[in-house]
Amino acid sequence: MHPIVSIIMPAYNTERYLSKCIESIIGQTFRDWELIIADDGSTDGTYAIAQKYAEDDNRITVIHNINQGVSIARNICIEKACGDYLCFIDSDDTVDPEYLEVLVKCAEENSADIAQCSFSYVYGDGKVVPDPERTEGLYGDNDAIIRAFFNGSVGDIRVGTWAKLFRRDKFGKVRFDADLRVYEDAYYTYQCCRLADKAVSVDSMLYNYIQRERSAMNSKLPMIYDDYFTVFEKQTADYKDNRFIIKKLTRRRVETALWLMSIVIASGKVEDYWRLRKKALIDSADVVFSTAPFYLKLKLTGLALMPHVYLWMLKKREK
Repeated sequence: MHPIVSIIMPAYNTERYLSKCIESIIGQTFRDWELIIADDGSTDGTYAIAQKYAEDDNRITVIHNINQGVSIARNICIEKACGDYLCFIDSDDTVDPEYLEVLVKCAEENSADIAQCSFSYVYGDGKVVPDPERTEGLYGDNDAIIRAFFNGSVGDIRVGTWAKLFRRDKFGKVRFDADLRVYEDAYYTYQCCRLADKAVSVDSMLYNYIQRERSAMNSKLPMIYDDYFTVFEKQTADYKDNRFIIKKLTRRRVETALWLMSIVIASGKVEDYWRLRKKALIDSADVVFSTAPFYLKLKLTGLALMPHVYLWMLKKREK
């Protein structure tokens, strides 16, 4: 008998967090799962910790690889998976005890290809902040799913692979793009949404997205942020004839460029500010003359007309 859920977990140098993550999976009220951990060439105690849990629980498998990146690690796990559903959990996050039970129930009762729950941001000081953009709904055809994915900066069907179940017989051939160094999870979710016929989202905050220091999370983004725009270009090519989706995608690209500006300034990469400004202003008129929030229109106007003032304000905020 194969398990109902195959949990995919890449791990790289997360010895500080891994035990808590695995313990949260072992503590699930839904018991019919397998956990496949791909240690991506860790140089700390990550592999030893994972292997100890595997020795104590035959539902856990550990794969030890040379460092090849998170996408290849996940793809290796997908190849090994045999569950009805794929579930992606990051090795430095945790899930509540009812996480799998609720998601499996939602997927089964709605015959959904994708089932999603809400999540919380968890900070080092213990502060827990519910996702402010959480949603609930049933998306009964592919058009509704794609519209939900592209709605807002992160989607009603969220761009991340975590806090979801994916039906394996529907998406078993989908793989993570190993050429993408960031935003690879968003592209995987997007590819699944392109194939899905039905999706469901439930407003139960069951995934705990652990927030590390900003410098640790975003230190490499100034060097690899172009991957975001590579994904946007792929998506634009797929929906070039769909004006509704293109408008949504334009706004997402603009908001991403504005967000990345604050990161490159905080990292001292002022020269990248000007490159990102160009990306933010491409087709920005579609955002300015839309129903987008006033604050976003104001930012774009300031960026277009007073770029040095906008840069000065970013530098002052990031001090």
